[in-house]
Amino acid sequence: MKVVFVDGENVGLKVVEKIDSALSDKVLVFSKSASIEQHCDKALFQHFSNYPTGSNQADFLIIANLTKYLTVYDTKALSKAELVLYTNDQDLISAFEFQCEQHHIPANIVRTREASKVISLPVSKPTPLDPVEEKLFNALSQPRSLDPELQTELRLGRQTFTRAINSLLNANRIKRSDTNKKLWVQC
Repeated sequence: MKVVFVDGENVGLKVVEKIDSALSDKVLVFSKSASIEQHCDKALFQHFSNYPTGSNQADFLIIANLTKYLTVYDTKALSKAELVLYTNDQDLISAFEFQCEQHHIPANIVRTREASKVISLPVSKPTPLDPVEEKLFNALSQPRSLDPELQTELRLGRQTFTRAINSLLNANRIKRSDTNKKLWVQC
């Protein structure tokens, strides 16, 4: 016996249409989509849409139906069963595998999307600081307040001082101190 659970909300109509099953297989499709429901009627799949609208509601019903199968059939019958889940939802996969492990039944997970590929972007070198920014940056080697006293010490006008602060902030070169949020320090 093969029981196929399909998270139609997650995989979509194209995947549901590609599911090839034997007459003895049970295919349970969970979706509120009318087009998926029509395909299920044609393909003789069991369709479930009687769950509340909201995040993870279909997932809860999938796990509830899985649990029903795991508790209704005895261990001998389940050992011959193949439980398949079509989804890309990692949380649902974890819950499905956990329930199957509790009953010592292998779970077959079919991901319909390839794992996302990590593309490394070139790291740009930080732009060199202009002399005013460098003066302020060097003054913040120790946590300090960005107050008029520092501005006077660096001999900078108010507008120049503010522009240098904003430039260093936007470049992520300075940040608030971890110990005192009123003080600023180099990143």
